[in-house]
Amino acid sequence: MSRQLASILEKAGVLPPDEIKDALAQAEQSKRPFWEFILAEKGVTEEKLAETFAEQLRLPYVKLAATTIDPEAVRSISEEIARKFMCIPVKKEGAGAKEVDVAGGAKRRPTLVLAMANPADFAAVQDIEFATGCAVKLVVATRTELVDAIERYYAPENWLQDFLQNVTESEELEIVSGEGEEGEVPLGDARSQAELPPVVKMVNLIIQDGIKVGASDIHVEPTLNDVQVRTRVDGLLRDFMQVPKWLHSPLVSRLKILAKLDISERRLPQDGRIKVTLENRGVDLRVSTLPTHFGEKVVLRVLGSGRAVPGTSTLGMKPEDLSILKFSCDQPQGMILVTGPTSSGKTTTLYSIINEKKNPAINIITVEDPIEFQLSGINQVQVNIKAGLTFAASLRSILRQDPNVILIGEIRDLETAEIAFHASMTGHLVLSTLHTNSTTATVARLLDLGVDPFLIGSSINLILAQRLVRHICEQCKEPYKPAEKVLERLHLEEGDIQFFHGRGCDACGKTGYSGRLGVYELLRMTPTLKELVNRKASEMELRKAAVTAGTTLLFQDAMEKVKQGVTTIEEVLRVIQLQEDEIIRCPNCGSLINLDFATCPYCLFALRVVCQACGQELKPEWRICPYCSAKVTKMTIVGEREKRVPHLLPGAGGAPAPAAGPAAPAAAPMAGPPAIGGPPPGKAPKILVVDDDDAIRRLVVKSLEQLPVKPEVYTATNGFEGLAAAEDLKPDLVVLDVMMPGMTGFEVCQKLRSNLQTAFIPIMMLTGNTDEASRTQGFLMGTDDYMGKPFSVPELHARVNRLLRRTYGM
Repeated sequence: MSRQLASILEKAGVLPPDEIKDALAQAEQSKRPFWEFILAEKGVTEEKLAETFAEQLRLPYVKLAATTIDPEAVRSISEEIARKFMCIPVKKEGAGAKEVDVAGGAKRRPTLVLAMANPADFAAVQDIEFATGCAVKLVVATRTELVDAIERYYAPENWLQDFLQNVTESEELEIVSGEGEEGEVPLGDARSQAELPPVVKMVNLIIQDGIKVGASDIHVEPTLNDVQVRTRVDGLLRDFMQVPKWLHSPLVSRLKILAKLDISERRLPQDGRIKVTLENRGVDLRVSTLPTHFGEKVVLRVLGSGRAVPGTSTLGMKPEDLSILKFSCDQPQGMILVTGPTSSGKTTTLYSIINEKKNPAINIITVEDPIEFQLSGINQVQVNIKAGLTFAASLRSILRQDPNVILIGEIRDLETAEIAFHASMTGHLVLSTLHTNSTTATVARLLDLGVDPFLIGSSINLILAQRLVRHICEQCKEPYKPAEKVLERLHLEEGDIQFFHGRGCDACGKTGYSGRLGVYELLRMTPTLKELVNRKASEMELRKAAVTAGTTLLFQDAMEKVKQGVTTIEEVLRVIQLQEDEIIRCPNCGSLINLDFATCPYCLFALRVVCQACGQELKPEWRICPYCSAKVTKMTIVGEREKRVPHLLPGAGGAPAPAAGPAAPAAAPMAGPPAIGGPPPGKAPKILVVDDDDAIRRLVVKSLEQLPVKPEVYTATNGFEGLAAAEDLKPDLVVLDVMMPGMTGFEVCQKLRSNLQTAFIPIMMLTGNTDEASRTQGFLMGTDDYMGKPFSVPELHARVNRLLRRTYGM
């Protein structure tokens, strides 16, 4: 076998023939495997050896850190065999094949994809085929990655415990129960790994921290090279942490077990539920799995997080709009519809209404999917489509329960709509939601569903469209000037409004925002609107009539909140879809008014050529009104159309507003080939350099900028800055000096390892103190590598590349 390997190396030109011959003799004399000897003594790198094997033997070269390894395949061979032959199974193909060999009539054997450091060891391959009963398909991997993979998959509790030993878990979190359909097929290793104490601890910490930061959703997303955990806070997703790819399977399996889902089913979406208690308050988590190209994605929707239901007076409505809402809610019958896209606060608004109407003298029943808040004194029904308990079926039963107020989670079809509208006309106050963009679009949607126009006009008390915009953080609020393109988009001048934003601080998590508030548009059914609905008028006609009746549009309400300094113009553009040619500026006073107004209601300026006798619009060249034969004695001017500003049709369009972020990198990343690693493909990795010595710090930065992956390099001058930057940036690698004033590198390393969000970031210590005691202390604190000063650039590159490759498969 050694001779075959020597022949391969000689053919590839890895070493001169004389050196290969000497190496063979020395390896035999020292009784060491030849391939291990040349790695240790002849300066051949693991990567070069793996590339040579792949090229000469025509085998795939894989990076195990970026490869999804099937735990069930790993069970095919013992840990002893894996360590003896330096290999690990990646996956098993054709395990259930029933095809037969035409020649022999025997069943075709399943194929075991096996990663090996030395694929030229054909005797080892034969032994593994005999032991497993599988045909072996070889791929090549480096020795270091194989050692890491063996540790991770055969002793995952030890590996994971090293990362999480300093992370404190809250004793207040308790998993109460799960709801779902648990699979009957046990998955040995998958289940046992999911129930390892470190895995249990990590999942509990993710759930606990997500609830504590007020997340509405927790996303577990597998990517090419790692697993991204993100939380949706105040309507936008934030990076929470990234986890090595090898933890994806036990992490997902643990969540499935908690939600009573089938952990053997990875090809189909599944839905379940987890109930937990945190700090003596119950929290429901709705669990949804989805098979993606890189593995199963899991989303946990946080329901009923123990927050008190707000009152209608705290929703952020103008006093006049709040009066309209309360008047509509006080009616004994009719319908109130709350509309908007997903996560626009519709359910909270409905709950605030029924919570205020709660009274021992009335019967309130809700039908929801799911029940997001559990309210005392209110009868809540959970839709169960599998059992036949749909919205329509529930409503029929509810109407026989003597209700006064009915809340329907959503009107999804004509059957539900018709029952709801008939109920609203027979002595019941009905509240529900629709996924539409505006109040007038709601009417159009109901007509599209097939609801009788008469029912719409006579039943609806109020339609309320809403959005949620983020509230400027009061701790870091300051005046600012929006970007020119933002002002131009809205035809605004810098001096028109005093704009504010949050610069970002610790109180708001560096985002500049804290909490959210509502933006509203209310539409009451006036006689004119009822007439338009009865004749199925277009949405444009309905909108014109609504504005004429005094409806404050979403955009106008949002701009009022910008003027009040409670939100930013970027937030308005993020959540409200704009449409041209709906609103103009009055050429006399500059106010925003509807395009079809004949006179400006603010300054009484005439905007169109109209007949003074009958009010019909006339063409400028006409001298007599063709409608009433009156002479045109006074010509008026049409408003300037070129001053139209975007407006109306609120929706979910617009790009996310830029959040306040960390400072710019030390140097702009140079163009280069797409990087593969922790960050998404095509995005350069982020490296943080922490050193109090300016000269050393600049030298490290310059050296790192020469890496093939072209990283974004950030710097910090002391331990406190470095710790804050690491928690903020969540870099892909931290290069850390040890001896720094205030906080040493050991202390920074320990704090990073004690924070779940930074526990898995690879750390390399760079210091002039290289004695054995210091190195030992560094590894005990959790560092991944320890390098002395002064350093050589090639060695630094090699060590950084190794850490990025081991962690992310770069």
